[in-house]
Amino acid sequence: MTRHSRYFRWAHGVLVLSTLAMMTMSTTTAQEKKVPERSDIELRYRWATERVYPNKEAWEADVARIEKDIEKLATYRGTLSKGPDALLAFLKFRDEVAPRFEKAFVYTSLIADEDTRKSEPQGMKDRMRGLAVKYGQATAWVDPEITSIPWETLDDWMKHNAELAVYRHAFENLFRQRKHILSPREEELIALGGQVEAVPYTTYNLLANADIKFPTIEDADGKKLELSDSAFYVLMRSPKRSVRKAAYEGIVGTYAKYRNTMASLLNGVVQTHIFNMRARHYDSCLQAALDGENIPVEVYNNLIQTVDRNVALLHRYETIRRRALKLADGVHAYDLFAPLSGKAKLEYTYDEAVGLMKKALAPLGPEYNGIMSKGIESRWIDVYPTRGKRSGAYSSGSYLTQPFILLNFHGGYEDVSTLAHEMGHSMHSYFTRHNQPYVYGDYTIFCAEVASITNEMLLQNYVLEHITDPKVKLALLSEFLETFRGTVFRQAMFSEFEQRIHEMAEKGEPLTADSLGQTYGEIMRRYYGPDYTHDDLVNEYWIRIPHFYYNFYVYKYATSYCAAANIAKRIDAGEPGAVEAYLSFLKSGSSKYSIELLKLARVDMTSPEPIEDAMAMFKKMLDQTEALLNQTGEAAQQQ
Repeated sequence: MTRHSRYFRWAHGVLVLSTLAMMTMSTTTAQEKKVPERSDIELRYRWATERVYPNKEAWEADVARIEKDIEKLATYRGTLSKGPDALLAFLKFRDEVAPRFEKAFVYTSLIADEDTRKSEPQGMKDRMRGLAVKYGQATAWVDPEITSIPWETLDDWMKHNAELAVYRHAFENLFRQRKHILSPREEELIALGGQVEAVPYTTYNLLANADIKFPTIEDADGKKLELSDSAFYVLMRSPKRSVRKAAYEGIVGTYAKYRNTMASLLNGVVQTHIFNMRARHYDSCLQAALDGENIPVEVYNNLIQTVDRNVALLHRYETIRRRALKLADGVHAYDLFAPLSGKAKLEYTYDEAVGLMKKALAPLGPEYNGIMSKGIESRWIDVYPTRGKRSGAYSSGSYLTQPFILLNFHGGYEDVSTLAHEMGHSMHSYFTRHNQPYVYGDYTIFCAEVASITNEMLLQNYVLEHITDPKVKLALLSEFLETFRGTVFRQAMFSEFEQRIHEMAEKGEPLTADSLGQTYGEIMRRYYGPDYTHDDLVNEYWIRIPHFYYNFYVYKYATSYCAAANIAKRIDAGEPGAVEAYLSFLKSGSSKYSIELLKLARVDMTSPEPIEDAMAMFKKMLDQTEALLNQTGEAAQQQ
């Protein structure tokens, strides 16, 4: 219920909304030619940050007002139970301050990412991070004070006050968690401890990205190449097996040298989860992590169990991989990302990419496509890589701003897919903010990736239907199969590992490098089957996955993918009412619980059906891939 809780989800969401898009891209190509300065790019290809604030001075003036208003929020303490008018006065003031705070924060994030070489925007962003802590402290008392009002009293107030009744779902959600809300002082202490809890991940991040040095290997052309973690997936897709093996051993082997330190850090974050679980009186860390979005534990277990029942399909995929790549000694971990065939030679200008996306998303109807076209014309998107610009892609924005999309467009099919993915996020944001009051003007991460992957699915289906060249189609199928493996099977596997290590810690079993490695290796062998050859080094792979510090997060990639596949299938089939049902989902924000919101789109994630549907789609792609391999004799050239 408290806006600081929503804010922290939102602030983290800028990162997580970009993660899946980056994971599902086939490769990140090296920037060729001279990277231009931002001033060299036409204005229509740069996002319109001036619509947030015209200049820094306007931002400074607004931040000064926000700082005073945050202090004023604390003065409402002790007044909320005085009557419906007093409670409504606070809620309206808070819902006026919080979106301005988010607007100011998102502005600093956008301009900081335009050119990371500039220190001033980074300083502005740091200032907003500090203000976020003050916001959290100034509002930590709100939940306990509201829940101290008897529900019968609050219910009566809402029955007689229409403006207060708008908050009914938010209040019901808050009272649902009442037994897990602590006293005002205890909540304040937990809020103050937020920075301490961040230490394990912060330390891991510094080790992984700053302190650890990776060795140098020879690339496919025989040139010396210093390894980096960011280049891992590119190297894993090299047609030269010796490069893949050297890169895997160089990167994972280097991490393995720090296995005991990394185990201590991962144990540290698991212990913070246990602390919060016990402090808030939950039965397990999994239940505590899912309860905020009111996701039943059965949904998590349903994913893992349904994927496990279908793991034979992943075994079949690796059998196809072994045959296609002629791997006599089996599929090793460093072979898992290698394409089954040559790369699809599909290149697009940005304007061609936009045109292709519009054609693929045409089934979503005139309302969706009209707003999307207007958004593109209104400069939602920052298109091209420039010097100092943040890498990757994401969707951002706030309740008081237009959506913003960061791209680094190079022209491959993966860039078109990323554009569609991030547009899905931005359209979800647009529909939510234009149809919901601020209190419901966001959406959970559980729902967020559904909108983006639905767009990816519609694009994928359109391209497969319209491409006739069998070699190009085979190459794309190889990419789509790998996306499925990485997003559904791999994330379910990670989810099972995460669940297992938390259960071990909850029972008092030590999380050591050996126990973590043994657990990871056991799950890995079961998932990849008889044509997979397990190397001992794979047991240390858990070290390089930062998502294990995110507290039961990765399962949402898999559930979102399955839900999106289900939605896209029905939209493409022209099922009556499917588009309207989906738009209803996009427009509903957080006005219902996540599971209920997906039911608006005709998806029930409490049942195995959406996951089984996705598995059927994977099987169909396997069938098509085998047929095309037999037809073309095409396979990636192994060296």
